[in-house]
Amino acid sequence: MRARLMTALALMTAAVPPPALAQEPLRADTVSAAVVAEGKRVFEGKAGGALCFSCHGFNAQGMPGIGPNLRDRKWLHGDGTLAFLEKVIKAGVTKPKESAVPMLPMGGAQLNDAQVKAVAAYIYSMNSP
Repeated sequence: MRARLMTALALMTAAVPPPALAQEPLRADTVSAAVVAEGKRVFEGKAGGALCFSCHGFNAQGMPGIGPNLRDRKWLHGDGTLAFLEKVIKAGVTKPKESAVPMLPMGGAQLNDAQVKAVAAYIYSMNSP
């Protein structure tokens, strides 16, 4: 009887998909310091192969004509929410408003969902009150 119960429990657990954390946008109230720190590593090119800093500057204060300041709470293509940041990081910016250089999706890197979320959290953290 116990073996049947364990088998049934295992089958039920296997049928329930894991939480889709990588699918849902981060919420500001759930961003941890560890996620922000990982986002900083990705931004600086130390993880994931992204080179965000090469256009936005190592301190994210922008490079004139190349990449806008990400610390000034001025958003050119959206509202500055975590969901917006994740979307623009994933999709890139094909028609920049204040730059001669388009932003490639994920900065030209192959970031996974966790790395995209981490970079979004890092940028968001620099603009939070």
